[in-house]
Amino acid sequence: MLRATGATVIGPGHRLDATSNQDAVRIRGERGGWFAAVADGLGSRARSRVGSRLAVRLAQRAWRADDAAPDARASIQHFYQSWLRTLPSSPGDFATTVLAARCGADGVCHLIQLGDGLALYRAAGVFGVLSGARAGFGNETEALGVTKSFSAWRTARIALSEPGDGVMLMTDGIADDLRPERLGAFFDHLHAQARARSRRAGRRWLERQLEAWPTALHNDDKSIALIFRDSR
Repeated sequence: MLRATGATVIGPGHRLDATSNQDAVRIRGERGGWFAAVADGLGSRARSRVGSRLAVRLAQRAWRADDAAPDARASIQHFYQSWLRTLPSSPGDFATTVLAARCGADGVCHLIQLGDGLALYRAAGVFGVLSGARAGFGNETEALGVTKSFSAWRTARIALSEPGDGVMLMTDGIADDLRPERLGAFFDHLHAQARARSRRAGRRWLERQLEAWPTALHNDDKSIALIFRDSR
């Protein structure tokens, strides 16, 4: 059985200056499977908060339209075009990163990522990282509304076949503070905590951990989403 949970919190710096959360999270059940996405609106862009919320919603809609065995390129093009059509003004004003996963009831998952953040997974007991090296500096990053090349997207198809398997998506408010050699242990710890709780309790636990994040007085909002196999 597959389960899912996730959370988002406002960064300490944004809370102090009364800035709204630029991140977005979407988690939805789909016929025994799950869709999950996180997005991080670029803080330097005027309407990035709107852009991130549109991104997670429209990513699910585009993927659902392509249904059972989506071709990565076609699904991404469909998603990007629908995101552009929805915007009331210049795409650059709504720039946002996006990471998404769609896992069917059979455990087969399709992952996509554009921009910063981390997409981690364990498939058939083997840990992996979809994300590449961070691009650019500060707010300069690959993002919807900025990047037009398909080559900037990272994609993967994996199968969650073992009880410890799962997918974890996070924005860079979390990802930037994680040491590469500790990513596997971080994944396993959060997976174990999520398995021990209901979806609602898991969300509350994640929120508490993110609120107590040890990097103090920084601006970044923090968002995370998990899809995981609870049993065979």
